[in-house]
Amino acid sequence: MTAQPQVGSVRARRFPDAPQHDFCFRVTGVFTAGDVTCVETEQLESGGLGRGRLEHVLEYAEPVDG
Repeated sequence: MTAQPQVGSVRARRFPDAPQHDFCFRVTGVFTAGDVTCVETEQLESGGLGRGRLEHVLEYAEPVDG
């Protein structure tokens, strides 16, 4: 199982062989519905909001220091 990120943490999503799709996001919420854990995010550049399954949102994502 993937460890839950902390609300407020910033992550960078880096796609192999597709840098044009890279972006940074802030975790704005983590919640569980049944046996599925979901994460809500806000993209830092566009302000766009997103929501998805924990394992999908964190795929290719790495923590960003301060």
